[in-house]
Parts: sequence; structure tokens; C-alpha cells
Amino acid sequence: MMKLFQRKHQIKLVAPVNGMYVDLRQAGETKVQSGFAIEPMEGEIHAPLAGTVTQLTKQSVTLEADFGCEYVVQLGQPVADLDDQLFDWHVAVGDQLSVNDALAMLDVNAIHAADASAIVSCGLSNQAAADVEVEKTGLVSQGDQLATLKVRS
Repeated sequence: MMKLFQRKHQIKLVAPVNGMYVDLRQAGETKVQSGFAIEPMEGEIHAPLAGTVTQLTKQSVTLEADFGCEYVVQLGQPVADLDDQLFDWHVAVGDQLSVNDALAMLDVNAIHAADASAIVSCGLSNQAAADVEVEKTGLVSQGDQLATLKVRS
């Protein structure tokens, strides 16, 4: 049977930080799949969508959003290998987050001084659940609508 009139659920994704959009493939990320990355100009990282924190590691936080989508916000690997004092997560497993809630603080200047990348990657960890359509590239401001998560039924 054709699913011609099937409704697709959509979730708006906002830029988690002020900075320059980077194609996810160029960022060299492997944990996140469909999504985007941003080279931050400042250190305040915010939630790109509403959800529940289900996993927190030194390098990433996973949010379970509506419709069962698992969305990962990941710091670049070089950042995770640096001194813990250069970044700090402000969330814990079980926290309920709204769009734009504070996630982490990075010391961007110190990270760059250590010749590391502070790239923040955002994407799906369960690719089969949805597609991410990026709508804005270039210079982005925290809170700008950057993409749409289109949930597969």
C-alpha cells in the first residue's frame, strides 16, 4: 500500500554555538552520521533540540528526542584528549533539556593554543530513524534554525 499521505514528523535543529558551519564529512566524525558540525567562535555550547540526556561521555552527550531519535552532540576528538579543565559539561544523565539549554563550556582560545580543533559535531546516532536536512551554512549564530530532522515512520 502506498504511503502517499503519510505524515512525516519534523524536529527543528538550532545551531548550538556561534561559529562557522562545517560539513560533517570534512569534520572527520565517525560517531555521528547525518548532521552538521560547527567550528565555534566562543565556548558556550547549547542544546540543538529538546530531549532527555541518555548518555554522557568525556567527548559527547546523547539526547533522546521525540519519536525515539537519538541525537549526539560531540566535541572533536582532539578536544576530548586535552586537559579536562578546557571543557566542562553542564548536564547529567536523566536531565530533561529544552532547545538552547546550556550543555557545555569550552575554552576555545586554550584549545586553539594547544593546536587542537574545537569543532562541535551534531548528528543522529540511529540513522535509520530519521534524516537531517541542513538548511543554513556559512556563519551561524547560536539559536539559528540550522536544519530539520525528518523522522521516518
